[in-house]
Amino acid sequence: MVSLIIVANGSGQRFGENKMLAKINNEYLINETIKCFENLNEIQEIIVVSNLEIFEIIKNKDAILVEGGKTRGESVKKGLELATKDFVLIHDGARPFVSKETILEIIDNLNENDSVIPTLKVTNCLKRIVGNKIETVNREEYFQTQTPQGFKTKIIKDQYNENQNDFFDDCQLIEKLNYKIKFIEGDEKNKKITFKRDL
Repeated sequence: MVSLIIVANGSGQRFGENKMLAKINNEYLINETIKCFENLNEIQEIIVVSNLEIFEIIKNKDAILVEGGKTRGESVKKGLELATKDFVLIHDGARPFVSKETILEIIDNLNENDSVIPTLKVTNCLKRIVGNKIETVNREEYFQTQTPQGFKTKIIKDQYNENQNDFFDDCQLIEKLNYKIKFIEGDEKNKKITFKRDL
């Protein structure tokens, strides 16, 4: 029913090394992330987009492994080429704390929507600073997106095939088109490991 793509091919420039090799609870980060999706009947295939160094440490022997591209967009596209189910979840390899409740809510809402995106409200004062110009903006109009982001597989495949540019997230490819996107409440615990202090 659902394909899962885990994108784990980043260079780790902000982290200082390949963060997939960092350890949480004595386990490699990539394995902690994969573990979040294991034993869910709805997930029929797990596709990990990364590199040979990471493939050697992945414990899940059923995972489909594919080498990533030079950009996140290229890596997602390579994963999508192998996705065979009607729905697909695209997840950051560096988010090892996503809950099964969030995953299942996304999948459940895909039955009636083209895309389902978890979001967090902005709670701090928000300012836009460009050069010397400062503007305080209404934080109620802004949201942070998380992953996994869910899609009808054909829709997101078609958009990746038509677009060559890289994007901030996968939802960006369809947000200006006539598709039904549902935003659900995300989870503060679903943190992305970006810097070493995040561990």
